Amino acid sequence: MDRTWKIHIAFAAFAAHWGLLLTVQAGSFCAYLLPAGSDPQDALGYLSTIPFIQGQNIVAAGLLGLLAFVLAGRRIARWFILPIHLLAAIVVLIDQIFYKISFDHLRPSLFEVSRTWNPGVALSSLGREIDTVFYIAAAIALAGELWLIRALAKPPRSATRWQPFAWAAALLLVVGMPAFTSSHYFHLNEHVLITATRDGSTASLSTSLGRRKVLAAPSDPPVVDRSPELARLLDSGRRRARRPNVVMVVIESVGARNLLTADGLPSPVYAPNLARLAKHSAIFDSMYVPAPATARSMVALHTGGRVVTESGPPELLYRFQGPMLGRSLQQLGYRTALFSSERLDVEGCDSFLEQVGYDRFQAFENDVASRFPENLIHSWGAREEYTLGLIDQWLDQAGGDRPFYLEYMNAATHHPYGAPPGYRVPFPAKDDRSQYFNAIHYTDRAIGLLLDMLERKGVLQDTVIVVTGDHGEAFGDPHRANFLHKYFIYEENIRGFLMLSDPQWKLEEPLRSARICSNGDVMPTLLNYINAPDDSLPGRNLLAEFFPLRNVYFYKNAQPEKWGLRDGKWKFIGEIRTAKAELYDLSADPLEQNNLAATDRARVERYAAQCEEWFIRSDAEFVARLADYHPLGGRKIRPAEYSTPGPKLQSTGTRERGAFTESTRFTANQLPTVWNHWVLDGATHAVTFRWLAPSGAEFFSTFEQNPDWDYTYAAFPGVLPLEKGRWKVTMVTPYSPGLATSFTVN
Repeated sequence: MDRTWKIHIAFAAFAAHWGLLLTVQAGSFCAYLLPAGSDPQDALGYLSTIPFIQGQNIVAAGLLGLLAFVLAGRRIARWFILPIHLLAAIVVLIDQIFYKISFDHLRPSLFEVSRTWNPGVALSSLGREIDTVFYIAAAIALAGELWLIRALAKPPRSATRWQPFAWAAALLLVVGMPAFTSSHYFHLNEHVLITATRDGSTASLSTSLGRRKVLAAPSDPPVVDRSPELARLLDSGRRRARRPNVVMVVIESVGARNLLTADGLPSPVYAPNLARLAKHSAIFDSMYVPAPATARSMVALHTGGRVVTESGPPELLYRFQGPMLGRSLQQLGYRTALFSSERLDVEGCDSFLEQVGYDRFQAFENDVASRFPENLIHSWGAREEYTLGLIDQWLDQAGGDRPFYLEYMNAATHHPYGAPPGYRVPFPAKDDRSQYFNAIHYTDRAIGLLLDMLERKGVLQDTVIVVTGDHGEAFGDPHRANFLHKYFIYEENIRGFLMLSDPQWKLEEPLRSARICSNGDVMPTLLNYINAPDDSLPGRNLLAEFFPLRNVYFYKNAQPEKWGLRDGKWKFIGEIRTAKAELYDLSADPLEQNNLAATDRARVERYAAQCEEWFIRSDAEFVARLADYHPLGGRKIRPAEYSTPGPKLQSTGTRERGAFTESTRFTANQLPTVWNHWVLDGATHAVTFRWLAPSGAEFFSTFEQNPDWDYTYAAFPGVLPLEKGRWKVTMVTPYSPGLATSFTVN
């Protein structure tokens, strides 16, 4: 193939991909950003900047064109250009739908893949959002693919005039460099593959934690909230002759901002049953969840406040040995059950909840009924009528000789938000916000049917009703870039609620409490109410007469990772990897619009130190309670070790295809590798290992550690086979005395 044909193919690949990107970019701007803007002049200003935000697009399209040029010179390999271009186009098209929902791109840190991750569920959820922009972009992608087929099959009649386009692309690349990583364009300036690559290649949080300057983290003396009214409710529960039944409803993706109106009560328009229940309930409207994600929120809810932070789904596969809500109630003689309309096979949620302590564990994804469309509300789970039918059967089988604990999780309020065909909804509009509130209305109806069921069976008067949510949901206000839930930790993401109701209270009006608390306080509150307190739990009893208002912490693990706290009227948010911070006075600024971080640096530094201490300590305390959990090196880095840089853990094993397998026993022909986990200081270090053979022979291996390598590997420098017997490998420099590890060669 001559050079002219190769250039023609490369130009076709470059132009086809760039044309698709421009189509998606302009379509997303006109269809999503323009309607979201309040000032037409501001919108036109954004439109005028599109030529200056092409940097990432040109780089991605240029790399595709370069790859096409290289492959074009090979008779068979050149046809691989077609599937490569098609795959890139599919990723861009899927990302276009995701951008419509979230004003952001698909990134690895948004999804914590567990052993049961089902990508088809997410794709099905995205399918509801397909619109005109998608179809136009898909047509452009198809046209580009056809152009490539023609370019590959038939040489051009004349030389391609690609030089003007190259000069134009180079010019736009240069002028677009200032906006290459800018955050002022609602991510329009970003290419999904570059964003995903950058996101996925970021070093672990250990690196960032090690580089921070750990300060003392003093706290102010706690303010004590006193409520004799709540204490009277607690006393009534403890005076019961028989422990009550407990029904807990966990509403998916519904927080305080979503459910509660200005008077602090559920809306009678889209939650009439909850509004009626609230009239006779205690309501806590400042209950924070530890993270804006279901699995991580459920961990704290069911362990009484234990929180997994830096760890994730791999750790949730291990059995948690501390107290858990279901287990504690089982030990007290309760029959227990969880019925979830929602699929739980995401981010390790099913693995964790299976061990909570349920006599009956009903997860919809494991039900044969999940195969039949008539049982589905949408891709994320079942219609609530189906789940209520199962609950009805279980209640009949449970009998009345023992109290029962029933936990009910719904699915309709998860994106893509659903109500069954023919259901009379309060909002006829088709936008996401209206569909979401219609889903709340449908879920509220299911809760009403559940309460009617309990009354019909004659058990409602002996049942405590608990209603909460796993996190909130955002729709672009009051923070324009905040959609769904995982991206931020503003109030709309992480401020939840709790409703407690016992028919024996006979409250004539709702008892509202503004106690700042966490969802980890639900378990100790319930155990105290049934007169079975557990002082080992980190959470606290919300019905106590005297309640010290201490800091409540939260975080998000989608990049850029952030942590934060609520301290009285103050709300702090900080980026873990950088010094960026936000500070709000919620008493004067409840919508978090006026960032005071620059005016009170001492408070910001103190809060950042407190968040860091909580983040490291909480994870260490959680994994310490996991059965048979053996992280590399035998343990995790201890909280105190983050204050000084250096190697903290060492182990030996084998490394194949980039995967390290820990081992202390080798055959003579296996190549041992030493592994280290570091707390970094941003400097480069020359590292030397001394390998001592059973005979006393010494071998030395040396390498230069990169400032961003928090994990390092060094292979045995000698030749195989290894001498049999007990070996010892010691890190000699730059830290002395260094870490030492022994292994045996059989």
